[in-house]
Amino acid sequence: MKTVLKALVLTALVVAAPAALATPSTVFWSPATTYVQPYLVPHLTYDTYFAERGAYQIDTGLTLGVLPFEKLQGEIGFDLFYPGFTKNGFLLNAKLAVPEGALGAVAPGLSFGIQSLGFEKDVNDYDILHATASKTFPVVGTLAVGGYYGLNDKLLVDENGGKENAGFMASWTGPELKIGAPGLQKIVPSADVMTGKSALGAVGAGAAFYFTPSVALLTGPVFFLNSKVQPGGSDWMWSFQLDADIELLAKR
Repeated sequence: MKTVLKALVLTALVVAAPAALATPSTVFWSPATTYVQPYLVPHLTYDTYFAERGAYQIDTGLTLGVLPFEKLQGEIGFDLFYPGFTKNGFLLNAKLAVPEGALGAVAPGLSFGIQSLGFEKDVNDYDILHATASKTFPVVGTLAVGGYYGLNDKLLVDENGGKENAGFMASWTGPELKIGAPGLQKIVPSADVMTGKSALGAVGAGAAFYFTPSVALLTGPVFFLNSKVQPGGSDWMWSFQLDADIELLAKR
């Protein structure tokens, strides 16, 4: 699932606001998951984060599974953030993962990736490395823990400009609630956290509503750990994340 680091108050504030997480496979807010896209299955996303006092840029992105192996999987992708300038709103991401159980019956899943890889120096080159380990438990669901480190400490800062480019992250993805009704296949709850006083520091929680096995709407609130670095000084925002997998290439 899907996600990393999205103000409609003033145009200038929109352009200056730090981009929310680019879109590798994420949980709700963070990339604290070892899941990657299946081989040759493109994943389209349209993410919004908004509140009364401000909002993040709209994030449209695509992620594609690129490795055909069972025990080593990988994905690459890009994001476009609007409104804003294309050269500042174009970001790349990539991730490698070893699936849970691939290294032994009780072995956790492992992943390592980079997101928010930009090309405008000290403008959008957040270049955030992240690593995660995850394990699925009966009844409980999947738990994951990891950390992140931003290679550009000039962008991931607190309200005083102090470095806040590293932190802890964790997530929970609950068991599926199977509905099986026309138009709603299942509901999957999730929650995650990224620590830090930069714009990345937040706690998110929500539920994914699967209209079909490959089309879902993930929605819920995100509570920020430092409102002073958020658009409009927002303490929290609501998120709608529309996701779709396109399996035409995989079927061929």
